[in-house]
Formats: sequence, structure tokens, C-alpha cells
Amino acid sequence: MRLIILSLFLSVSLFAEAINFTAQQKKWMKEHPVITYVGDPNWLPYEGYNNKGQYVGLVPDIIEIVSAQTPLKFKHIKTSTWKESIDLVTRAKVMMISQSKYSNRDVNLSFSSTYFENPLVYVMQEGEKYVPSIYTIAKKRIGLMNNNTTRPIFEKQYPHIDFILFTNISEGLQSVAVGEIDVFICSLPRAGYEIAHNRLLNLRIVGKSKVNMELGFGVNKNYSPLVGILNKLIKETPHEKIHKVLSKWSRQKYVEKVDHTLLYISLVIFLIIVVMGTLFYLRLKHESQKRIHLQDKMLEQQAKMASMGEMMDAVAHQWKQPLNALSMYGELLKSDYDEGLVNKAYLEEMLEGVDSQIEHMTTTLGEFRNFFRPSKGVLNFKLLDIINSVLFLVKDEFMKNSIRVKVNINEGLSIKGNENEFKHLILNIINNAKDAFNEKDIKNRQIIIEAYVEEENILLSIQDSAGGISEKVLESLFEANVTTKQEGKGTGIGLYMSRQIVHKLQGKIWVENTSQGACFKIKLPL
Repeated sequence: MRLIILSLFLSVSLFAEAINFTAQQKKWMKEHPVITYVGDPNWLPYEGYNNKGQYVGLVPDIIEIVSAQTPLKFKHIKTSTWKESIDLVTRAKVMMISQSKYSNRDVNLSFSSTYFENPLVYVMQEGEKYVPSIYTIAKKRIGLMNNNTTRPIFEKQYPHIDFILFTNISEGLQSVAVGEIDVFICSLPRAGYEIAHNRLLNLRIVGKSKVNMELGFGVNKNYSPLVGILNKLIKETPHEKIHKVLSKWSRQKYVEKVDHTLLYISLVIFLIIVVMGTLFYLRLKHESQKRIHLQDKMLEQQAKMASMGEMMDAVAHQWKQPLNALSMYGELLKSDYDEGLVNKAYLEEMLEGVDSQIEHMTTTLGEFRNFFRPSKGVLNFKLLDIINSVLFLVKDEFMKNSIRVKVNINEGLSIKGNENEFKHLILNIINNAKDAFNEKDIKNRQIIIEAYVEEENILLSIQDSAGGISEKVLESLFEANVTTKQEGKGTGIGLYMSRQIVHKLQGKIWVENTSQGACFKIKLPL
């Protein structure tokens, strides 16, 4: 027993010395080796219980990372309601509670540092335009949660807006889905979780507000030394570990602010790439007319140029919405200036919106440059990252054509090969599906991309609902100059080069017709 106690004290001392705790904090941790806490049982994806009754979510994952830095044991106490959790921490039956920064201010608790911050976003029906500022939707019916966290902030900042209050997020999003209100404001992870969980397929996030939700821990003042300990643990927790947890529970990615000088340089580089690419394409086209038999190298370059043309079109669509938003900012600013509504706060919010649009355009340009950057050779790359990179570039074009893409791929799956060549492979297949949808005037347009491990291989399937491929060309589809498109609309090169790329990866590619459409399957060695 003495050995156990000695080991515990020694562990506390070692961890405390590493994180530089004070003498009082070291003493307090020795006296309180178990930290009890509660949370909200119905607040996924932040925290809650799954079908097996297990406590899961972003909060427990963060606590697990924090607790790994210290011998302290964090013990979750199960509750049935948020009210019960507040009651336990208020009466000091537990030491702390997970909460947002602005909630429970009427309760006698001390708040720790923030470990997670995310924006409150605007959710509207699909088809609505991007919302750069709440001023652009001020005359619409806007829903908001009736709580003591976000409601006071919005009502104070926007007293001229009559918000419609809801008791829970599901009710608010359902009201948008059926047209009872126009907009609902809630946190980004909660919006994504509820839309997916309740299958509200006609809703989408159209913009973010300047109000953020900050998460931390509320500590009963009987255990006030715990606040300083938590703050040091949060500060010393590696950022990459926290980001990994955030990406697990929220797929949304954020773009850090950039120096606009980089944007201007990138625009010049982009124009040079376009001019050089166009000239190179014209030269290849001229030379190809002189040849009867295309060489493999010529086919490869021609396929790349075709992809560049499609990507340039995709970038144009990606930039169309931000450019419209910037134009709207100008018109709105002029109109409000004429009406005497412009002040410093108004200008700051407008400039923040303009910066947001420029950042989006810069991100799109960066993805385009990466797509056509010279090859780095053979490397290990994550399959899901490559798929998401291609889908990012074509998302606006696919949205315009009402094409929904579902991806079901484990984050851990990786492939050894050339990243850019594999991007071309994926782009060829999904663009062929898009063309098939349009040529056949398909109404229900869906592409499903899945991957799983089969024995010693990865099997990737890309299935569409475009009605399938004619049996006449099915067997010869991957040969050069074979196309299913109308005359003058296809080169017959894309799928030929796709097969060449798969062969370089020592894999196999084939296509099958299903009841819905065509299914391309690619088998690659692990």
C-alpha cells in the first residue's frame, strides 16, 4: 500500500514539474486524485450518450487527452437532464461541469480557459444564396435558441431584429425545413449533426455570424484550485491532438487569415498558368492533327489539358458566389450610406465579410495550384484526403447540376502512389458521371464513393445513378478513342489514361452496370 501511495505522489510530482504547477496546486492534486464532473446528456456532438449508454462526444475526447498529461483521474457522473447536472455541481456533489462560456452565469461557478471555439452559423433551405452578414437577412424570419447563452448576445447586438425563439435546435431546423421560418442560428457542429441525424436534406449552412461559442469547464468554487490546474493542462495540450478531435466530430475546415499580398501574387501565377496551359494545349492539338497514331505520352498530356479546362471551369464556378457577394456588399454599403446607417461597427462587419470572401477565393486557388503542381513522385497519401480535395474543386459545378455525392471512406486508408495522377483518375470518373446525368436528363442524381479493405487490397467503388453504360462499349470502354458521349463531346482518352494510372499503382480497374447506373471499381494493394 505504501508503495502505491509513494508511486502516486511521485507521478504527481513528475507531471507537476513537467507542466510547472505551483506548490499549492501540487498539494491540492495529491489531496484530490479523482476529479468528478457532469455534462449535458443530450448535447451531441459535444457530449451525450450513444445507443449503448456510453458517454461520447467532443467533450469526453478532450478530457481524455487532458487527463493523459496527469495522474489525476477524471470521473464522469451520469445524469438524465441538464438541470440535474447543474444541481449536482451547484451543491458541490461534483467538482465541475462542461459548459459554454456564457451559460450558467447566474450559478456560483468559476470558468476555465476556452479549449474549443466555433462560430454560430446561418442555416437556410437549399438554393438560398450565401449570407455574408446578418444585415442582408434582417427582414427575414430568423429563429434563435431561447437560452441564456446566445439569445442575450444577439438581442443586444441586433435590437432591431425580432427573433423567433425555440426551445431546442431540432425544432428550429424543422421549422426552416418546412418553411415556417427562413433562417435558424445555431453552432456549426450542432447544425451539421442535427441536419444529418434528422435527414433534413433540403437544408444547408449559408454563412457564419461573428458570434462564437466558447467551450470550457465550470468549477464549483469549493474546488477553485482546479481552475488553475485545468488552465495549465489546456494550455499545455498539443494543438494537433485537439484538432484531431475536432475533425473527428466536425468535418468543417477553417481557413486562417492570410496576407492579401499572397492573393495578388497567386492571381498573377494563376493567369500565367492559364496562358501557358492554353498555349501548350493549342500546340498539342496542332501536333496531334499531324499524327495518325497517338503515342501514350501524347494521350497523357492531352488528358491533363482536358482536366485543366474542366478545373478552370470549376474554379470559375467557385469564384462566382464570392464575387456576387462582394458586389452585393458594395451595393448594400452604398444603399445604407445613403440612408445614414453606416457607422464604425457596420464598416468593421462589412470588412470582415469582404475578407471572408477573399479567403474563400484564395483557398480555391490554392487547391487548383496543388492539383496541377509538378509531381512529387511516389508517396503515401490518405485516400479520403485526395477524394475530398477533388470534390472541393467541383462542388459548385456539381451543386449547379443538382448532383449529390456521398463518401464512405475510413480516414485511416492510405495508398502509395502519385497524388496528382490519382486526382485525375477520380476527376475523370465523376466528370463522366456528371456528363451522363446531363445527356440523359436524369432527375435523381447521386454519386456514392466507398472504400474498404478486402484481404490484402483496398477496393474503391464509384457508383452513379445515370442509367448505366451501353453493352456495346462496356468491354472496350478503357481503350483509347472509345467514348460513350455524343460525337464531338468526348475524346475517348480519359478512361484510357485512368487505366494507365491504376496499372502504375499495380492495381485493376473495371466497370459494371447496376440497377441504378454504372459502378467503377478499383482494386489496389495495401
